[in-house]
Amino acid sequence: MNKIIILIALYMSLFPLNVYAEQRVEDVLIRLEEKMSDIKTLQTGFVQEKNLAIFDRKIILKGRIFLEKPDLFAWHTEEPTRYSMIIRGDIILQWDEDIDQVQKVSMKDNPAFQTVVGQMRKWLSGIYMSLLEEYNVTVLGQKPVSLKFIPRENTMAYNIISYVRIVFREDERYLCEIYIKEKGGDSTLLRFNDTMLNTPINDAAWEVKPRG
Repeated sequence: MNKIIILIALYMSLFPLNVYAEQRVEDVLIRLEEKMSDIKTLQTGFVQEKNLAIFDRKIILKGRIFLEKPDLFAWHTEEPTRYSMIIRGDIILQWDEDIDQVQKVSMKDNPAFQTVVGQMRKWLSGIYMSLLEEYNVTVLGQKPVSLKFIPRENTMAYNIISYVRIVFREDERYLCEIYIKEKGGDSTLLRFNDTMLNTPINDAAWEVKPRG
């Protein structure tokens, strides 16, 4: 469950704005939504750098993410340890090589998971305007687009996250990186690489336990 919370924390944020800034943010988010609206499938590599406040060294994880609309999502960590999370409709499956067992969670029985996963799908699918209901957003740059998010009070992320910064690719078709700063001092940088949009995804991507 902690791994799911860490993943989802990547998708929560906001910042107070004046009227002019809010209009500017809306224009940017609408443009991003339009450019990402035709994405049906996504497969991308990632490198995740985790800095823990109690350690002097980085923890680096590598793997791949898969998304297929409307309701398939897969996160596979491949190095240095293997971990998988598959979301299929309302069901979450998890596996890691240390336990070597598949865990199944129903979001219908866990409203907190349902809320978190719903936000994650919006983030990865480019459904950004609806996030303004829960977050304030600051535009940090335009070329490439860079946004900063700080959680509002009374949201799930408020007690955990200081801020999140995201950077888009030059063509604005998808994310380039996400940086999250936690209130406890930890931070995570997630960089995407070898991103492919609207290409067929191998069935093995939806298997929670890797082959071999």
